Amino acid sequence: MSQICMADFYPIIQLDDNAPELQEQQGNKLKYWLEKDNRFFLFKIGRPNTGENWAEKVACELCVLLGLPHAHYELAVWMNQKGVLSETIVPYGGRLVMGNELLAGIHSTYPEQQRRGVQGHTLGRIVALLNKPEILLPINWQPPSKAVQNAVDVFLGYLLLDAWIANQDRHHENWAVIHYAEIHLAPTYDHAASMGQNESDAKRKELLTTRDRGRHISSYIEKARSAIYLNKSEQKPLHTLDAFWQIATKRPESAKLWLQRLSDISPEQCQNVFNKIPPSEISEMAIEFAMKLLELNKKRLLEVKP
Repeated sequence: MSQICMADFYPIIQLDDNAPELQEQQGNKLKYWLEKDNRFFLFKIGRPNTGENWAEKVACELCVLLGLPHAHYELAVWMNQKGVLSETIVPYGGRLVMGNELLAGIHSTYPEQQRRGVQGHTLGRIVALLNKPEILLPINWQPPSKAVQNAVDVFLGYLLLDAWIANQDRHHENWAVIHYAEIHLAPTYDHAASMGQNESDAKRKELLTTRDRGRHISSYIEKARSAIYLNKSEQKPLHTLDAFWQIATKRPESAKLWLQRLSDISPEQCQNVFNKIPPSEISEMAIEFAMKLLELNKKRLLEVKP
């Protein structure tokens, strides 16, 4: 690995052509594992004509600002293919157990192999599982205050992140626990489906400037849905904001903490994150749109008190 260095920008890691060793089967994107100095890294290739790579990097840096435990991502290139590189979140000897496997172990009819539209992937089931005392906080992560008591309180922070960045990909393979001597909630990971990264600049401009309220960005952000359902009878998953508030009302102290952390983040801090994405990876219109999305979703989150 080597770095393509550009002053004032996040580095782009240049991978050796023969670096990746094993293709990752999980998920619907091309992913490859590679090893360097006894450390394992996952290289994930962003889909063409999307902003998945910059969205993953930006979301990672926003997790830093919020104080959330998260997988760390760097921009990377392999054989002229752009993607993101992330060191494994699983310690040597540990095992990642994703939500679908966890829920299938409890509910015999749970559709473990189905990826989308899983109505059994409900908030109540997730909370009941993460409330178990044997599931500890993420490995080597110190909670920001005593308001964070257990894994549910941390997961609530993940849901706040989803609502803030309009992440619509919290399906049952995008949260997990780590078995490593004990059982720990895994850091949050996979946030590429966020911040309108797949929209064209023309669509972004229209959403920002139209006088049609129904087509404006303020309406666009309200449509963002989690991949989590309120209950098995619901036909559509919860909106990202509703997913957060459903748990926030039951865990008011941790909700107040995460909301305060969000409130403390300034627009300048967010702008600085975007300014450090190399211009080759993101357009000015994408930055303007994402910044407005973050601003409006932050306001929506802070307007309602748990």
